[in-house]
Amino acid sequence: MKSLFITIILFSAFNAFGCERAASNTNAATPSPTPPANTNANTPATMALPVPQRVTFESADKTPIVGTFYGSPKPNSPAVLMLHQWMSDRHSYDNLAMRMQARGFGVLTIDGRGFGESVKAADGKKISPSRSDEAVAAMKADVAAALDFLVAQINVDPARIGIAGASYGSSLALIYASENPKIKAVALLSPGINYFGNMPTEPAVKKYGDRPLLLVAAEDDAESARSAMILRLALETDKYELRIYPKGGHGTGLFGKKVGLEDLLIVFFEKNL
Repeated sequence: MKSLFITIILFSAFNAFGCERAASNTNAATPSPTPPANTNANTPATMALPVPQRVTFESADKTPIVGTFYGSPKPNSPAVLMLHQWMSDRHSYDNLAMRMQARGFGVLTIDGRGFGESVKAADGKKISPSRSDEAVAAMKADVAAALDFLVAQINVDPARIGIAGASYGSSLALIYASENPKIKAVALLSPGINYFGNMPTEPAVKKYGDRPLLLVAAEDDAESARSAMILRLALETDKYELRIYPKGGHGTGLFGKKVGLEDLLIVFFEKNL
């Protein structure tokens, strides 16, 4: 039996099991209102980073999905799609996306349907957040459309694509990646075993197989921590990494706790893409 390489930060005791599609680009390159500065010590001074762009593309049902694209200045760069958690939007990833762009990644953050600016259907009717089976199927199609958009961008290497997701976004990331072997690496923030009752991740992680996977949660978000451990142990492989922080709450809320999560994600994707 292979040894399991699990990196766990715990400052207090924790009981592991005691505690839960091709799209057309219809409005690419619309400038963001106030794009933040991008600087990084590892980025050559002569390398100008593209200004982050507000973009719109269509999902399979023609619903417009809005995102921000952070282009890489280098040809054949790796790229990452970032999926937010419930009751959030793409801006929860702004700082991480800028940092990864400065490290040579292309990054696409999107507003999931029903959130942020992705709230109108093709006919102009309002889209509200929904957890129905039909809505989940549409969300999966949104992820496929987002990846179609991302790999079509200049300087993005289609063979070096990863996904990061938080909470229900992590389930979308894992379920989609399990069905698409072209996805090279996935990072899950506060994953669940079956969000909404129709997003099972245990079958997905087994289908995902022996590809790099990072699972992150906090001890004070006990159900997510338990879920992360279950998913980590679903397959006997050293390609899965687990990090449990003692505190930090749920999903992208961990960024605000300054626990080093952004650094962890950057290292993970640099190593695996």
